[in-house]
Amino acid sequence: MDNRSDLIDELLSSYLKLPVTMSWDKATGLPFPDKFSNARLEFQGIATAWLELEKIACEAGRVTFRHGLPARVKVEDPCLDITIGQRALDGWLKRFQLPYRLELGSEALVVHTEIAGFPVAEFETTIEVVGGWFVLKPKRASIFGVPGYVSSIFQTYLPVPPLSSESRLTGVHHAPGVLRLRFSLDAFEEEITPGLLARLRKRFFPALGQPGHRADPG
Repeated sequence: MDNRSDLIDELLSSYLKLPVTMSWDKATGLPFPDKFSNARLEFQGIATAWLELEKIACEAGRVTFRHGLPARVKVEDPCLDITIGQRALDGWLKRFQLPYRLELGSEALVVHTEIAGFPVAEFETTIEVVGGWFVLKPKRASIFGVPGYVSSIFQTYLPVPPLSSESRLTGVHHAPGVLRLRFSLDAFEEEITPGLLARLRKRFFPALGQPGHRADPG
């Protein structure tokens, strides 16, 4: 995806009121391209009421803009990448004064639990989607420094908005200080009118702006 246009970036950023970069493999249409293959939209530093996201990237096998009043956009084979950084995660934990620490490790998300500042348990987790929520399930642990079984009492949640039935977690990538989640989405067609991003957010992540709607995901 080496093709991009400063003009298209400026138009999209102006319309969405967010800094956006777009790239693609192939574009067709005259006098202005209206069909894009393997397109990618990238947003940097998106703050949400849940957690500040380091990056959001939207990819699609094909994007078609249909002229008219209003114009429409059709998106086929879409997917979404969300990147979470350690600093944002630390800020979320500090805000709620939770009795554990989440570390974005190179191979897993690691949970550290303490009592009165004394380390009690440390365990690696896998991420599973249960009822739309992102649940951290223990897979390998050390209690008081001794490897052993971890009770489900340590089950916790990743502060990412729950999914709708049209969003599916398809990939998890770990790196030191970074977690990237990849989702496949249903194809969609929408009018290009004010509120487009809000409508898509409500469709795929209905609780993105409502962290207080359900205080306990369990």
